[in-house]
Amino acid sequence: MDISAAEFRKRFFQLLSQVEETNKEIIITKRGKPVAKLASVHKDESKDPLLGALQGQGQTVGDLTEPAVHESAWELD
Repeated sequence: MDISAAEFRKRFFQLLSQVEETNKEIIITKRGKPVAKLASVHKDESKDPLLGALQGQGQTVGDLTEPAVHESAWELD
């Protein structure tokens, strides 16, 4: 949603409540150009595009409890 700075100033508290309830950001414009964004600080985790983005892309190979390299390759200082 875009709103002019003048309209934003008039409806400030109403718009704060709207953003808090809907989690939708508001773009504030000045002379038709975007200058600021009003967004909720509480992210809706279910809408996070990165959450689960790599699900199913990897696989487990071997036993995770065993060393990745043989003991003879370990460097002991």
